[in-house]
Amino acid sequence: MKKVFFITLVTILLSGCVASHQVILPNTKNVKSPDVNVVTTSSLGDRMLESGKISTIDGFVLSNDVSIFDGVVKAGEYHQIGLKENHKVFAPKHGYGTGIVGALAGLPSPAKPYIDANNGALCFLGGFGTRFCSDEVKPNVVKFNLYTADSFMQELIYTGKVADKIRFTYREFQNGMARQSFNIDVEYDLSESNLISYKGATIEVISATNRRIEYKVLQHFN
Repeated sequence: MKKVFFITLVTILLSGCVASHQVILPNTKNVKSPDVNVVTTSSLGDRMLESGKISTIDGFVLSNDVSIFDGVVKAGEYHQIGLKENHKVFAPKHGYGTGIVGALAGLPSPAKPYIDANNGALCFLGGFGTRFCSDEVKPNVVKFNLYTADSFMQELIYTGKVADKIRFTYREFQNGMARQSFNIDVEYDLSESNLISYKGATIEVISATNRRIEYKVLQHFN
């Protein structure tokens, strides 16, 4: 009878009225890097120029399941969905459930994982506003890129120099996926001009070797 009562109590704590939170949406921005008319240096294989639209969100990755009191936060990637009293509230990247299951029955829980704003500990908001935290696990919160239907990025990568000719790879990404027909190798002869133009972008090459390039972006991609 005591065991049944304990299981019932755990179920109530996990599945009661979970505290609400302020919704946080991804940060969508237009990217143009580097700044124009600024001398920049890139190494072989580096992205020299990028332009486009992308969304970012705070998140973290758990390599292993984390047991906290009567719940288990499952391993996986988590993205921020809100704020509760300055604590960042998270949900699984895949968007299904909360990422938390009951420790005893393993059933999905509406409890929500969050990062304590004071000490960085992994916690969860349980039923009726109850809070439980890990004494050991403090996830590393970083920025994650989110690719949506209207995400679009262009980039130019430095791939080296042979004699007076410098080489680049131009790539386009739609919804986070490389567009194969827009993955192109291009070559320019510096003996003809130190200005290179491609897809509306114009770059002034100051110096170049097979290992690095120094340049200024005069105009970004259209």
